[in-house]
Amino acid sequence: MSGTFPSSPAFNSLSMKSIQPTFVSRTISGRRQARQIAGQFFAMTATFPPMTRAEFAPIDAFIMKQRGQYETFTLVLPVLSTGLGSPAGTPLVNGASQTGRSIITDGWTNNIQIFKAGDYLKFANHGKVYKVTADVSSHETLGTATIDIEPALITSPVNDSAITHTNVPFIVSFTTGVQKFATGANGLFSYEVDFAEAL
Repeated sequence: MSGTFPSSPAFNSLSMKSIQPTFVSRTISGRRQARQIAGQFFAMTATFPPMTRAEFAPIDAFIMKQRGQYETFTLVLPVLSTGLGSPAGTPLVNGASQTGRSIITDGWTNNIQIFKAGDYLKFANHGKVYKVTADVSSHETLGTATIDIEPALITSPVNDSAITHTNVPFIVSFTTGVQKFATGANGLFSYEVDFAEAL
């Protein structure tokens, strides 16, 4: 790990992709067969507004520090870093050895909508970021909740792992060893960059 990508200046635009490699074939009769051939990961393309040299210099220095695609680093996405739900409490994973596309949790404030479909979350000591696939509210008196996620858990979080639901940090790397910026007589710099989740 090599630090956190600078948060200022913020991206002007962000393109987000969920990549789930699959193999699909059809038999002579037309029957479709599909299987997933690799794990899911997120990829992003960020475009910056025109920047002065002083604004771009810290970004340029951070880029060089990554040594192309070699290092991984933390990226908190503007706009998407906070979900549409209203989570509160001290949420924890409730039980070890959980697998599949849902996770049992506790420690939420009672009877609140904690996530909306499309929000992101992450578990402590767990590199993968997951997307919530259905609205979920905490139990009215127990503060528990079962959260549907995608993809399936790549490893089981340990019991009582903390859950990050705000400023969710993605662990990413650059997707190429070549990073390019442009500048001109006006002294402004333009830059676009591609990231991919590093698992």
